[in-house]
Amino acid sequence: MDTIFGYLHSGLSSLVTFVVLLGLLIFVHELGHFLVAKFFGVRVEVFSLGFGKKIFKYKKGDTTYALSLIPLGGYVKMFGDELSAEIPEAEKRFSFTHKPVLQRIAVVLAGPLMNFFFAIVIFFVVAMAGEQMRSPVVGDVLSDTVAYGAGFRSGDKILKAGNEKIQTWDQFQKMMNQFHDQSLQVQVLRENS
Repeated sequence: MDTIFGYLHSGLSSLVTFVVLLGLLIFVHELGHFLVAKFFGVRVEVFSLGFGKKIFKYKKGDTTYALSLIPLGGYVKMFGDELSAEIPEAEKRFSFTHKPVLQRIAVVLAGPLMNFFFAIVIFFVVAMAGEQMRSPVVGDVLSDTVAYGAGFRSGDKILKAGNEKIQTWDQFQKMMNQFHDQSLQVQVLRENS
């Protein structure tokens, strides 16, 4: 029974993570359309994340900001984006379809480009954070273990194994697995020496 709940919990966690990440990507994408449309003077009527019944609505200026029930998409509704709509002459300067072609192309391309640049920023942040590697320092060693019998003590820093300089605990563990049935000379730096 615990296994079923474990799988259910794991699946639910994955689903929530998927929905949050998808929502972030959709937000960035729609934000691109929104910002460029506003920059070129297009009236944005709706900025919505999700589809279906709206669970949250807020109007500021000409734009209604909405969060909808089904979080698998989003949209930016621009004034004058219906080709068949009659638009008064005074309002044409706010209409998407009455903007120059290059401005309309920029508005349409802004969403995918925002996702592209967002991916570059994320990769940059991950690269700057780097990969966390465990240092080659021995943890607690009990006196009745093989490690204690081999001479390891708590806090020992592994410097070398064989002829190879050890940088990470994973590297040391890999060497130990390779030489599991052979003797391997290990050089350590003892914490209290």
